[in-house]
Amino acid sequence: MNVFSVPKEAWYSSRDDRTRRAEEIDGIEDFSLGIIIHPKVESSYPIQVMSAIALNLLARWCRKLKVQVSAQAVSILPYTLGQNLKDSLSHELANIDPYGQFDFNSSDMRDCDQILVLGQPQESMDLAGRQFIWVDGYGWIAGVGYGFPTAQSNHVEDETNPLGATFAACLGVAEAFRYALGSIPPKSKSVWYSLYDFKKAEVPAQLKSPKYVPEFDFGRIHQIGCGAVASSLDFLIAFTQLRATVYLIDYDQVDFTDCNRCLPFYAQDALLKRDKIQACSDALKPSRTSQMRFKGDYGDFIAKNGFLTTAPDIILCLANERNIWATIQNNLPPIVLHATTTLNWGVNLGRHIPKKEWCIMCRFSREMDISFHPVCGEVELKKSNSQEKPVQGVLPFLSTVAAVLILAEMVKMAMKDYPVNDDFVEFSTRNTGTQFVTAQRAAEEGCVCNEQSLDLYQKETVTSKFWRLTDNKKEKA
Repeated sequence: MNVFSVPKEAWYSSRDDRTRRAEEIDGIEDFSLGIIIHPKVESSYPIQVMSAIALNLLARWCRKLKVQVSAQAVSILPYTLGQNLKDSLSHELANIDPYGQFDFNSSDMRDCDQILVLGQPQESMDLAGRQFIWVDGYGWIAGVGYGFPTAQSNHVEDETNPLGATFAACLGVAEAFRYALGSIPPKSKSVWYSLYDFKKAEVPAQLKSPKYVPEFDFGRIHQIGCGAVASSLDFLIAFTQLRATVYLIDYDQVDFTDCNRCLPFYAQDALLKRDKIQACSDALKPSRTSQMRFKGDYGDFIAKNGFLTTAPDIILCLANERNIWATIQNNLPPIVLHATTTLNWGVNLGRHIPKKEWCIMCRFSREMDISFHPVCGEVELKKSNSQEKPVQGVLPFLSTVAAVLILAEMVKMAMKDYPVNDDFVEFSTRNTGTQFVTAQRAAEEGCVCNEQSLDLYQKETVTSKFWRLTDNKKEKA
């Protein structure tokens, strides 16, 4: 067993440094949360996914957790398949925070500041006579609420789609985080979302949740960046049956400050300064993907002829430095997906289908001249005095919210009716029950993506897996 040699105060000072940059987060280290996991965890893949993701995210900022979970449950998750679920979750949390107070043996939640139920609550649960948060997720659908829900979800026993469960976990962690900051929760509220078409409803029956295509092969994926959003995406991919050859491209190493929001990065990874590409490769190993690692930036990768010799079917732009946007677009890419966080507790998802939709340079062209860099995992938390300059802080769950939106978009690419949604999606976690904002945006006049003729695209791009989505009617006319 590895011994973590960093003293407790030094560990928390480093890990929580970027979180503590926000004034409102003072004192959050004293917050305690009780977790009650639904008994169906023994057979339900979505509830096991939801539990693994929620506990992973919580342990990155909440130092005191009490967890009630069936002692008989056996893991059906790819990372811990066949192990005792309770033991594997306990071990995972210890790796995330070696000094955390994570109690899996006490059923008394009376001394917890708040309770989070994973899976819809039952009257028979011992909730200490308290108000509580609940989340539930299955298929494409995720729900969150306070008090007993007004409608029941419809779990399918053989459900293997992890999207709704993952999004539900993020929603629950966001609610707990805001409660820890002093937010006053509503007495009773329920809201449900579908990641399929980004709709919201009061009852899940009103939302779409079609079957997803398991074991779809995406071909070659160039994943540019292995930071907060990218590493969390890799962790989530392992919960699917999707296939691909993933080229992991990054030059950086894991740092202690990464450990407050990156799903697969552990305390020992930061202590040993592991390459991020290696940590992400390890996260993908339980998946049905194969991984290729490249230590360097995308410019280095292209300079070594990596773009043409391993021509991508999809590019995931999950980095923002070293002129990455122009590098991608000037190499005439196939479909590109990208995601960033916003300054309002939210995330943005962007998609570029060549010659049809705006590219990442369209999106950020106005800011490029002033060295603007959208951030991954950061959010603006304003001080109570609006006259003062706002400060930047890190929300531990935002990167995973962005990652699940990217994964949802990828899963939809395997479906016959793709694209399902607009090419721009935004979601905020600042309040309970906010809705998705979507928009369809064409390539901007004057942008390089709009001026490039189809004749310029290399055959490697034109023959990529999703090139059929390109709208070339304008050039054929």
